[in-house]
Amino acid sequence: MRSAPGNPVSSAPLVLAIGQFDGVHLGHQAVFRAAGASAEKRGGIPGCLTFSPHVAQLLDPARAPLLLATPEQNQALIAACGIQQIHTFPFTRALAALGPDEFLSLLKLEFPNLAEIVVGRNFTFGKDRAGNGDTLPELARALGLRAQIVPHVEREGAPISSSRIRAAVRAGDLPLAQAMLGRAFSLAGTVVHGRAVGRKLGFPTANIRPELPIRPAPGIYAARLRLQDGPHPGAAFVPDPADPAQAHFGKIVEVHLPGLSRNLYDLAVEISFTRRLRGHMSFPDAAAAAAQIARDTAAALQADAQETP
Repeated sequence: MRSAPGNPVSSAPLVLAIGQFDGVHLGHQAVFRAAGASAEKRGGIPGCLTFSPHVAQLLDPARAPLLLATPEQNQALIAACGIQQIHTFPFTRALAALGPDEFLSLLKLEFPNLAEIVVGRNFTFGKDRAGNGDTLPELARALGLRAQIVPHVEREGAPISSSRIRAAVRAGDLPLAQAMLGRAFSLAGTVVHGRAVGRKLGFPTANIRPELPIRPAPGIYAARLRLQDGPHPGAAFVPDPADPAQAHFGKIVEVHLPGLSRNLYDLAVEISFTRRLRGHMSFPDAAAAAAQIARDTAAALQADAQETP
């Protein structure tokens, strides 16, 4: 049932944070801190249980959200929170059909050293989401387990959630997304060959095909491209899929990186978005387009310099 590559077997008490944890935002990080603190008190192991595919992708695919991070990004972010074991349950209809008590019994069977469950306030589990933060403590107690419910982390008077972050990203409000994530929103992808339009204008770009479909609102952004030698600031272009004139871009995101001229083709990279600089503009000729790109690049570098490293 479980998938936990590289996790050693241990008989130490396991404190298990449970949830989808898409994007590992500040609310998720609070759950992981609570799990780590409890594990330290017990002399145990802080672990995490998540699900693949996303619960909504199975139960309501037409309304399933666009994910904020790839599984690999999520695992790295979770591990950075001090979680020592990361387990993934395949989310199936059989698993979704289990009652709340049956689900907890399955956890006890799968993790014999399980001592405590840590979840966020909005956590639900079991068939038809019948289990929640109110019912979990008593159900867990019946199995000899402790349950800890972590309060919401709020931003601007409302709980931080993956759905709020998705909305901020799609609206182009990257500062708000960053405030809820605790880091800049980023997309993992691969550098591919493009049409070399930017190069002809004197502003060569790296053409990135992101792994996930979510995008910031179309426009020009201050951004950073993370390579093996560190992050490189520049100006990113997110095309508008609804604009026929931009259909040739497909799913590509372009980024111009001043001072970086080496070959990046086929490299796996991560592009993080700092701030939206403007929407799309039309230009009468190539010279006007080049002049605007120069202004955008200067604005992007200035915005990047204002960011905390």
